Amino acid sequence: MPKIPGISSNAAVRALQKAGFVIIRQGKHIVMSNGFVPPGTTQ
Repeated sequence: MPKIPGISSNAAVRALQKAGFVIIRQGKHIVMSNGFVPPGTTQ
């Protein structure tokens, strides 16, 4: 079975931003949100 080709982290972030996500924090990891807060959670 052939391996699935990977994508870079920059390409993943760009694709998520096109889908409506925004960067909340950026350090070693990038935290993104689409603004949805599930019921029963705090902000």
